[in-house]
Amino acid sequence: MIKLLEKIGEKVGYKYLRYGIPFQIECKKHKKEIDYLMSILADDLSRDVLNAAIKSRKRRNNKYIKALYDTSNTKYLTLNSGDTVYYDPSQYFLKDIIKLSKDEVFIDGGGFVGDTTLNLIEQTSGIFKKAHIFEPIKRNCEQIKKNITELSDKIILHNVGLYSSDEETYFEDSGSSSRVGKGKGKDLVKLVALDSHLSEEERSEITYIKLDVEGAELAALEGMRDTIVKYNPKLAICLYHKPEDLWELPLYIHKLNPQYKFYIRQHQPVYETVLYAI
Repeated sequence: MIKLLEKIGEKVGYKYLRYGIPFQIECKKHKKEIDYLMSILADDLSRDVLNAAIKSRKRRNNKYIKALYDTSNTKYLTLNSGDTVYYDPSQYFLKDIIKLSKDEVFIDGGGFVGDTTLNLIEQTSGIFKKAHIFEPIKRNCEQIKKNITELSDKIILHNVGLYSSDEETYFEDSGSSSRVGKGKGKDLVKLVALDSHLSEEERSEITYIKLDVEGAELAALEGMRDTIVKYNPKLAICLYHKPEDLWELPLYIHKLNPQYKFYIRQHQPVYETVLYAI
């Protein structure tokens, strides 16, 4: 049934056909994993957010998750490229969870138009060691170059996407439903595994990794397994692109490195559910 709904969703561009009853079935099937994740989360707010995210998806009603986000946090920013983005400035930079230093080496996985790296610059007053931006879409890279004009010596732009292996595929660029899909989409993009793309020396410096890669988060994590195991960087991973991401991504990281503490926070009224692993 779920596969049939996915096929219908592909035709109508409505990926959320996997929610409601199909998601209830998946939650029942994975109850043990969900219960275990609840038990290892670092605080009650994380459990509240996870519960609300699951409830919203089960009932196809976002009021449960909306209740956990203060809309007054949302800011609007017009960039040099002319793009206007709205965002929560604390997303990826929660001061009570994420501690930044002057030696920060940041991986911006899913750079879009450079908005997260611009926020990093603002949050640190430009005092950090390096930022690597990974963005597979060429036109987005052109926007990044327009938007980030300072600290160019510290920022390295990679016109590739993060994935489990080095390959080329098509990217389906459709706004919030964008995703990597073999044989689908009009943009041929290059994908790389972080572990093979950066040198051992470069990877040893990484202190913080953010992933918002349109449903390829698990594949990207698989491609940086060695980095996570060896160097224990802080992680901020989006959990909202696929229904099963809510439990699969935290538990995959936990399996790689049980020492991480997990926090889950909500940064927009509906989307932007983020896992922090510290």
